[in-house]
Amino acid sequence: MFLLKQFLKQIILPPVPWIVLLLIVAVFWRRRWARKLLVATVALVVAAHSPLVDDWVRYSLESRYSPLIDPQGAEPYNAIVVLMAAAVPAGGLAPFPRIDQELFRRLDEAWRLYRLRPKPIIVSGGHVNPFTPSRDENRIARDYLILWGVPQDAIISEGGSRDTFESAVEVEKILSRKGWKRYLLVTSAMHMPRSMLAFQSIAPEPIPAPGDFTVAFPELDPFRIFPNENTGQRIYADAHEYVGLVNYYWRVRRWEETKDEK
Repeated sequence: MFLLKQFLKQIILPPVPWIVLLLIVAVFWRRRWARKLLVATVALVVAAHSPLVDDWVRYSLESRYSPLIDPQGAEPYNAIVVLMAAAVPAGGLAPFPRIDQELFRRLDEAWRLYRLRPKPIIVSGGHVNPFTPSRDENRIARDYLILWGVPQDAIISEGGSRDTFESAVEVEKILSRKGWKRYLLVTSAMHMPRSMLAFQSIAPEPIPAPGDFTVAFPELDPFRIFPNENTGQRIYADAHEYVGLVNYYWRVRRWEETKDEK
């Protein structure tokens, strides 16, 4: 099922839909509707690279949960759960392991919350690509926290999950073993709605503590009218979250039905 989901994601998300639409236009070019489809495709491509569209779409995701400025107001809680993003081990031309900006900001938020109220940090997430060998990407994230001053015995590794839904399942097992209930859930603000959907259903009681906010105050910038490649990547991530939300509504429902049967 996980492998099928990964393939479907590649087909549903850009740029494959644009390629399919253009192929349809090329095959049926003599038809009047094909020319209309070409105009619609160009309009969709422009919109999918427009900073103005990205601001609107991403704001609807990031505005659902406010940042947790002072964790004292969320007490009592037992742990801080931070979700993984991309971590790349050393290899090739890269002499040292590295993490992407998204994971850096998630870890930075978990570290900030730890400094204010020291609690055990559960780093959840592992290797995702089924066609490449695992290189203990979870350890790379843990090493950053240790480098920043978090004691090694205050960090709990959960490196078996491949996506957010599996993270919720595996974290729930850790919480049950420890006898813990409430915990801070740290992830990117854009990723928090999907994360809360899974964790509220599987591993209650999460307290949202989003980091990595990317939507700034709108500015009068004429250059933001023009589409650009960076915005295309951001809107790809936006679309990934919305598709993920639809998928998680279905997975949560199936999980609850299976749980009721047991």
